[in-house]
Amino acid sequence: MIKNSLIYIFAEVLNKAIPFLLLPILTRYLTPTDYGMIASFTAFVSFLSIFVGLSIHGAVSINFFKTTKEELKIYIANGIFVLLITTIIVGFVVFIFKEPLHNKLLLSSEWLYIGVILSFSQFVTLLNLTLWIAEKKPKAYGIYQISQTFVISTMSILFVVVLHFDWTGQVIANILGTLSFALFSFYLLYKRGYLEFKFNKKDMKDLLHFGIPMIPHNLSGWITTNGDKLLLITLVGASATGLFTVGFQIGIVMSVLVSSFHKVWNPYLYEKLSSSNFSLNSKIKIVKFTYLYFVLMVVLVLFLNFIAKYIFIYMIDSQYMDSYQYVIYILIMYALNGMYFMVVSYIFYFKKTKQLAYITFSCSILHLLFSYIFINIFGAIGAAYSGVISYTLMFLAVWYYSNKIYPMPWNFWRYSD
Repeated sequence: MIKNSLIYIFAEVLNKAIPFLLLPILTRYLTPTDYGMIASFTAFVSFLSIFVGLSIHGAVSINFFKTTKEELKIYIANGIFVLLITTIIVGFVVFIFKEPLHNKLLLSSEWLYIGVILSFSQFVTLLNLTLWIAEKKPKAYGIYQISQTFVISTMSILFVVVLHFDWTGQVIANILGTLSFALFSFYLLYKRGYLEFKFNKKDMKDLLHFGIPMIPHNLSGWITTNGDKLLLITLVGASATGLFTVGFQIGIVMSVLVSSFHKVWNPYLYEKLSSSNFSLNSKIKIVKFTYLYFVLMVVLVLFLNFIAKYIFIYMIDSQYMDSYQYVIYILIMYALNGMYFMVVSYIFYFKKTKQLAYITFSCSILHLLFSYIFINIFGAIGAAYSGVISYTLMFLAVWYYSNKIYPMPWNFWRYSD
């Protein structure tokens, strides 16, 4: 697990380092307003992704350990059916509401339709990557992700630096790169024998049973990570949103470490939960490791915040210096998110996503309310305050519920050997 985790971390760090190293270049060619528009488009695509595919890659990950490959390839093919149906429905809804969406997001109808295609493409690649994680093939995963990021980043330089596009240059690069790799992902799924297009009512029911309750759950995640950006655009303008977004990009280093680890941890935990001899002693070891992980998150927040100060001084254009004030809060939010993922995995494994949706959606509504109030009182920094509060509430509530679903010896010191 440690070896695979290190490979994932290396791949994720390199993957994120490419766009991170582009910041000194792009912040000299793009204004804070440009970054605000990029944030608006990104938030819109993230919103669509809640409904396009219904996050059924999570169900595929779980079924990988519960079914034979013959059953799995039919299951995945039915997942593609779900993806196609949801994409058509989402595209139709965007067509109906294109005018109010344009007024709120400042995006033309063409960009709105492109957002639907992008969310579809992202899901195909995500499905392919999910299978590599389940197969414990971090090298294939890493090479694929780094290649995609390199292609997108190279095209970003071409469109923004060489051809002097505005914010649209980076978005076009993202679209072209993502669509190309989605086609390649589909080819790999077929080539690796993971697709057999045969409609299966039982599989469709299981996929929808998993995916539909994930809508409010993922909507809550979207609200806590992207909803405040739309509030910022509405309340304080695109320029302030751009400054907040650059601060977010620096703080995202924490998310790299968190996501890298959980790509290894979740298959490991699912395998343990599937085992018939998952003893109390093994559970205590997992609990101790979880607490150690929590402590590590706190240490990382302090260390990365210290490093970020010098990144802004020596690497980022001076017009973005005000972005540094957001970094500590973004790091804390991602640390809490990492703690959340350590406890939510039990809920996902047993597919108890309905109650999870109630918890996370309630917390996200509170986040939206706090953001609106705090942004009006404190300005853009209010969104950061709100994020820390809502992430804390969500982590604690989900931890409590996961222990109801599958009790773990969190108070392990009370158990004697």
